[in-house]
Amino acid sequence: MSDEDHAALDTFPDVRIRPQIALLFITGFSVVFAILFLVLASPARTEGIALYTSFGLGTSLLVLSYIDLRTGLLLDVITLPLIATGIAFAWLSGGAWLFALAGALLGYGLIAGLGYVWRQMRGYEGIGLGDAKLLAAGGAWVGVGLLPMILLVASGVGLIGAIFVALRPHKNEDRVAIPFGPALALGIWTAWCADGFIFA
Repeated sequence: MSDEDHAALDTFPDVRIRPQIALLFITGFSVVFAILFLVLASPARTEGIALYTSFGLGTSLLVLSYIDLRTGLLLDVITLPLIATGIAFAWLSGGAWLFALAGALLGYGLIAGLGYVWRQMRGYEGIGLGDAKLLAAGGAWVGVGLLPMILLVASGVGLIGAIFVALRPHKNEDRVAIPFGPALALGIWTAWCADGFIFA
């Protein structure tokens, strides 16, 4: 971890979760991912090379979710290649790679812009650039048209998490936060699986 990462953590509320809880959470998430894939995924996601592609994307999202739960970080070594491979997949599969590129740029801009506004208004980090890069990856994989679905699912999951955290006992002076990466990951996976129903 670099000095910049340590500096960012110093201004960001602690979001870390114990390993046992994080592992239990990811196990449940894996089941949800599998159900979504079985129920929603079209043949374009389940046949031939697309099946392996789906497996790689889903695994990457689960790994990122676990890391975010444990450390509060979304590692560039995973998110940045996800952006590149999402755009490459759109191009190689005959999809609209320009929509994938637009999704990546808009996804990053939305979260980065929100984080900047929060920082200016509240004086501390509210959402990190790791989340912006993860949404950029989501936009690259599903295109700009499905960004609203990602954000809708992620916001719903985030709200549930916020209610859960608010009910936990904590000191009044503590800044309470939740990792947003898992919520974004679920939104991305839902949009990836549902793409065939929406753009059939």
